Parts: sequence; structure tokens; C-alpha cells
Amino acid sequence: IGLPDFTAEGINLALGGLNEGISPADMAAAYSAIANGGVYITPTYYTKVTDSQGNVVYEPKQEEKRVMSEQNAYVESDILKEPTKPGMTASYCAMQGMDVAAKTGTTNESYDRWLCGFTPYYTAVTWFGFDLNETIKFNGKNPSGQIWSAVMKSIHSNLDNAKFDMPKSGIETATICPSSGLFAFSECPGAYTEYFIKGTSPTE
Repeated sequence: IGLPDFTAEGINLALGGLNEGISPADMAAAYSAIANGGVYITPTYYTKVTDSQGNVVYEPKQEEKRVMSEQNAYVESDILKEPTKPGMTASYCAMQGMDVAAKTGTTNESYDRWLCGFTPYYTAVTWFGFDLNETIKFNGKNPSGQIWSAVMKSIHSNLDNAKFDMPKSGIETATICPSSGLFAFSECPGAYTEYFIKGTSPTE
């Protein structure tokens, strides 16, 4: 009757998993697209090749492609700031005066631990696990997240405070009721302000 082909691979992808796995480099490229305002840039591992006289003999060809709107990327960046707030899964990745977006990840049976995230300056991804699947046992914080936090805090230590750039148009705010996810009425406890792509904020 024309139903979509819900293969195991398709379901895994929708839930954030892949049968053959994915590399930290691929994940970094994906998160960089959000950090770059929705523009995907082909990753490279070098900037140029020079000869003994310093002449450039080869440079990588990086292609740029818009994969989401600037507004969508900003809203997603704002959502990804939530895990770095006190009491959340990546609170230890927060940096004073710096916007930080982060997402922790754990696969079935704790075979893999991830931390994917970015600031206005850099995107970084760390993975912690074994070549052959084995449950990761640790005490306390996500070991992948601890690596991410240590490296990123070090390279940001002398950088100016920075926030994610909001697009000049196409973003609106609304006061939301946390118990319903709808527009907050005056008696709603814990109401908060949320960013939306213009025209998508709740009106009910």
C-alpha cells in the first residue's frame, strides 16, 4: 500500500545510530555545519603543501554546501546549549562568558561514549571506546566528555568571550509554559523564553 521501507538501517539512522558506525571526523563535520550557520564544509587534515622554498605546490579543495537555513542552525545551536547548564549531562563543558553547544552520546550496553560540541570558535568531537565492542566502565563523568572539556577549555583559555551570532532576520521569541510546551499564560509557573524560526512559535 505504498508504506515507506522501514529497514533496520533506516530506523537506526533515525534514532541516531548506524550499523557500520561513524567516525569522529564525520561527526565533527556534521556539527561544524550547525556551527557554520548551516553550511557544510568538506573536512581536510592539512592546509597546504609547500616545497623547500616555501612555494605552495598543493592546497586541498574544500567544497561548501548549505544544508540547513541560518535560522534553523541558530535555533539548533541554542537548543544544544541546554546540556551544558547546571545539573545537565554536559554541565562540566560550560565555559564562563562563552556560548558552548554540546551533546553527549551513549550506545547500547555502553559500548561507546561521545561528546560532540562547538563554540563560536571551534568544533570538536571525542569518542571513547574499544576497537571491539566492550562495555565501558567508569565512575563519575562521561570519559569522552572529560577529554572534550579539558582540550576545549585549554584552547579557549586566551580567547575573548563570544556568543553565537543570531541571524539578522527570521528569528522570533515566545514565552513558553514548560508543562505544555505551548504559549504561556500569565499563571503558568516556570515560564521561559524560547527561540523559534519566524512563524513557527506556538500561538495556542
